[in-house]
Amino acid sequence: DAICASSACVEGACAEAKRSIGESCTFDNSCSTNKCGYNSYSTDASAVCCERDYYSMFTFSTDGWPTTDIRKFCQDRPIGTLCGVTDAICASSLCVEGACAESKQSIGESCILDNDCSNNKCGFDAFSSDASGVCCEGGYYSMFTFSTDGWPTTDIRKFCQDRPIGTLCGVTDAICASSACVEGACAEAKRSIGESCTFDNSCSTNKCGYNSYSTDAS
Repeated sequence: DAICASSACVEGACAEAKRSIGESCTFDNSCSTNKCGYNSYSTDASAVCCERDYYSMFTFSTDGWPTTDIRKFCQDRPIGTLCGVTDAICASSLCVEGACAESKQSIGESCILDNDCSNNKCGFDAFSSDASGVCCEGGYYSMFTFSTDGWPTTDIRKFCQDRPIGTLCGVTDAICASSACVEGACAEAKRSIGESCTFDNSCSTNKCGYNSYSTDAS
């Protein structure tokens, strides 16, 4: 600025005045607020003069950014602005499912990430590749799931716990409020000796086997 008679160096050249809020910029110094940042969390976003402050964070080329680098994002952004998973971008301080929102999602409402939920707990509502992500009532249980079982990828996934009777649970007791996953669904209790089973986990003894050496055996 000191080089310019106007005391306004904007985008590398002397100008009549600094740029106003919302106008395009490359450098903080170009802005009357001295704050230049992206106007949303998107690789297509424009850099503008922020109304107030900005929030700095790492962005990654694996997410579509040109380079892996620290970038600045204007804060106090309105409802609907893309925010990734960063509450600090939003005027409401609430980033939900990738956009600034008026409130976090409640228990049972859809979610993608923990950050979407008022209790910070997002998990699948059943052990099924068709299950939805919802805000869990209690905690969640994390475990490996495999593409060979129909999941899109082999990865660790989170499942809401305390699920009611009849909820698909695979072979995982921890998903069920009853702590009893029987034949793939939450049940009131494990099966007793002599009752039919497919998995060890279905039985109170944790032992499932044929009752005789016969192709007709149960």
